Amino acid sequence: MGSNYDEIVRFMNDYVDAYSEYGQVASTHGIMDKFYAPEVSFDELVTNREQWYQTCLSHAGIQDKLTLEHLFIDETQNEVGALLTAQAIQRSSGEVLLQIRMNTLYNLKRDDNGELKITKARVYLETNPQKVARLCEIYGM
Repeated sequence: MGSNYDEIVRFMNDYVDAYSEYGQVASTHGIMDKFYAPEVSFDELVTNREQWYQTCLSHAGIQDKLTLEHLFIDETQNEVGALLTAQAIQRSSGEVLLQIRMNTLYNLKRDDNGELKITKARVYLETNPQKVARLCEIYGM
């Protein structure tokens, strides 16, 4: 990958901020092209960028706000592990409907312009059954 640690840290911080602010709004979600490869997949359920965008835009009344707690970076395997706190916030009231911790393993690559891109994300949620049930309720899963 030819990357360095500081570049990956910046990329991941920028990604978390962009997703939280712009990635779930129809008029601004295109900014996420900076972070996702066209073939990005999420947990084998989402197999490309456009499908992911449809998922992100499907809960217009709720904003996911991610906070990066810790990164594990493996430049050799082009992987980043992120410990995140996710909040589901009701846009109309600002009420936090749920806060849950998650670990996400990201695979990275460089595109033809040498820019970092996420090619795969595997999400592992906190194992609290009440929080997982609430998550399913909020997002209609």
